[in-house]
Amino acid sequence: MDFYSIISYATLPTILIALLLTWRFECSRYFLSILMIIELIDEAFYEMSFSWTTHVYLFSMFMNVLFVLPIVLRKQIADVIYRNTKLEYFSRVSENHHFALQEIGIITLCLASFAINLLVYIEVWLYKFYVIDVLFIKNNVRNPVLVVLHALMLLSLLTYVFKTPNREKFYEENI
Repeated sequence: MDFYSIISYATLPTILIALLLTWRFECSRYFLSILMIIELIDEAFYEMSFSWTTHVYLFSMFMNVLFVLPIVLRKQIADVIYRNTKLEYFSRVSENHHFALQEIGIITLCLASFAINLLVYIEVWLYKFYVIDVLFIKNNVRNPVLVVLHALMLLSLLTYVFKTPNREKFYEENI
């Protein structure tokens, strides 16, 4: 297993550890549970997506959007689940929802990953139509940049975990 694969597969264990460390905080538990579900989807289709050759970059962009959605729409998702199930947990999560700085960082990292995959997707099509002769971004830029972005995302998740007790305490005291 190469370094790229290790970094790629490190997200799920990181989320699991984060979930265990923040289990007593409802909002963090909810957020990390949603991220874990999306990461499981990503890992389930990871190997298969490579057989799509050109369109693997579309899959990567789709997964970037899928990671951003629970951050941006977390309150609305909780409201919908509460309306359909009447479980008080989702009502509390919706009422106590607050954006963390690390969540904004994760959004930024996902958007950067989306942009690099979009550039590579365009570059591959230009190459297929003989407009360009070299896949420079795909061969030299994409993988190192994605590894750095992925590592930063893992650090963001860990920072989110370590800041959770203070963040939750702050909101409880100011309500």
